[in-house]
Amino acid sequence: MSTHTASILWQRGDAVFSDGKYARTHQASFDGGVEIAVTTALPLPSNTVPAADPEEMVVAATASCHMMFFLAFAKQAGFIVDTYRDTPVGTLGKDDAGVERFVEVVLNPKISWSGDVIPGAADIDLLHHKAHKACYIGNSLACPVRIGA
Repeated sequence: MSTHTASILWQRGDAVFSDGKYARTHQASFDGGVEIAVTTALPLPSNTVPAADPEEMVVAATASCHMMFFLAFAKQAGFIVDTYRDTPVGTLGKDDAGVERFVEVVLNPKISWSGDVIPGAADIDLLHHKAHKACYIGNSLACPVRIGA
């Protein structure tokens, strides 16, 4: 078992809190010193700083985890990946109880290959299947994660 940590810091500053116009932007810090600006997905006038929103970060984390396992399995199979680009899409909706949540994440990877052996469609499907089964982030989501057309 492993543990993973992050640090979240939001500060009100001089803004009035009770009127609801306070900034939503905050910092997420990770080990290694990486910091990113995070804000709400809702377009509010107080969101003036370019930032990721938590929903985007879930979608990106899902795609990144899948990609890392895909690359590892491709290497084990003797294939050479030159580029792996993904434009994942996460869809929010209401479940049967009316609770808003992710209802689907669709990965849309585009992969370029080189080397003596280029994988065929069946090989690529198997690599995605293995990556999907191994990706602990995708496995932790309560919604389907699938590969787009």
